Amino acid sequence: MIIQIEYYEGDTLLYGKQVSYAEFLRQLNEIESDYDRAQDNFIPLLCRRYGWMITETSDIPVYVYDRDIRRAYRVKRD
Repeated sequence: MIIQIEYYEGDTLLYGKQVSYAEFLRQLNEIESDYDRAQDNFIPLLCRRYGWMITETSDIPVYVYDRDIRRAYRVKRD
C-alpha cells in the first residue's frame, strides 16, 4: 500500500502493509502528538513505529496526509 505525506518541504511516498483509513488516521494522530517539532522527525518516526518505508514508486497513493493543514483523505480510484 502506498501513502503520501505532503508538507512544505515536499511530498514523500511511503510503502507499507495495507491498513484501514481509521488505522491510518490513528497512526497520524499518534505521531502528530509524539514527534519532535524542533527536529521535524515526523516521517522517520512514522516509518520506525509503523513499518512504513520511503519509496520512489510512481504508483498512486491510497491515502494522502497534508501536514500543513493536518488533513487526510482517500484518493479516489477509477
